[in-house]
Amino acid sequence: MTADLIALRARIAAIAARPQGSTASSHSGQWQSGGASSKVPLPTNCAEELTPFGPVLVRREWLADQGGNEIGALANCLGLAPDELRRPLFLDTETTGLSGGTGTVAFLVGLAWRDGQDLRLVQYFLNDFNQESALLWAVGQCIREAGVLVSYNGRSFDWPLLQTRLVMRRADPAWPSPPHLDLLTLARRIFKPPDCALQTIEQAVLDLHRADDLPGTLIPGRYFAWLRQGDASVLEPVFTHNRQDVLSMAVLLARFETLLRSSDDLDPLDRFGRARFLEARGFEPEAIREYRWLWSEGRHAGRLMARGAIGLRLARLLRRDGCWREARTVLEECWQTQSYPYPAAIELAKLLEHQARDLNAARRIVSDALGLLVLAAVPNPQWQTDLERRLGRLDRRLGLADGRAFALTG
Repeated sequence: MTADLIALRARIAAIAARPQGSTASSHSGQWQSGGASSKVPLPTNCAEELTPFGPVLVRREWLADQGGNEIGALANCLGLAPDELRRPLFLDTETTGLSGGTGTVAFLVGLAWRDGQDLRLVQYFLNDFNQESALLWAVGQCIREAGVLVSYNGRSFDWPLLQTRLVMRRADPAWPSPPHLDLLTLARRIFKPPDCALQTIEQAVLDLHRADDLPGTLIPGRYFAWLRQGDASVLEPVFTHNRQDVLSMAVLLARFETLLRSSDDLDPLDRFGRARFLEARGFEPEAIREYRWLWSEGRHAGRLMARGAIGLRLARLLRRDGCWREARTVLEECWQTQSYPYPAAIELAKLLEHQARDLNAARRIVSDALGLLVLAAVPNPQWQTDLERRLGRLDRRLGLADGRAFALTG
């Protein structure tokens, strides 16, 4: 059994033995534990507030809103009502464990929302486990005013955790359930980061670099250290980390709005991400315009390494839109320049067979692609299977299946 778990069980036992009516003292800034004489210092700038379930500790701040209030492009792309996006509630939790589960408790809940021209930030802190119901009630009151809940990986972690704690505490289960916008999903679709950490997106997208930030993996240990030793200074980096997470979401939401509203000043890679997102959301004409620009830009400037992927996406949309001749030109260039050659060969063969009605040209492309794949340094079984299946189909349509005695092998 770990020292942290032993300390936690000891604290829970002390709480259970505490006489009814024992509360925190907001005047002294210290917490009195049961009948013991020891006092545990609380984090600075925290105040006690009363709820129907007892006291809860909270730190409040007013900040300049750097996010902006433009939400038209986001509302249009995400299918949310503009009024919902005008009332975002940014949510982030710090917990006693990183894997979730019924034994994990959210000991710090950071929330922020717009109030006029400012941003109001509150951080509810669990300085006493028997005050969890009060904390959950206070968080629920903030959620009731939200038009949309905004988080980063909150749909998979923070929100289910809070719902689980409501059930465990037998608290009011009728929490409101506003629309949930998880910025992690947007980041994955648009930017495709090397990893999904919020700090990675901060650095790559917002040019924000944290100084001396406490890694998230160390946060549960800081809370247990405070429970064990009563040193409030170990909690300050936790509050700072949570504060930055919440504020970064407000700025990141505005960044997504700017990106989706216009692509004029975007880096080509960001523009590619924007086009992918528009395509995924069904805005195909807008996606075609972006892919066309990127295809042309890549030809002249040579700044994009993913030109073949751009061409493939552009050709698929053009073919679906009935512009198969333009799609053929794009795919033939991809094939001839060996830019994403095998998927391009498969798409080109489909187009030649079904739109151009040129079965011999389609068969020639497939046969050449199979011959090239045999020499590839890294074979791809899926591509080989697709190409062989298409070659067999074309042979049957051309009446060559019975006399074919030159099957390619590798």
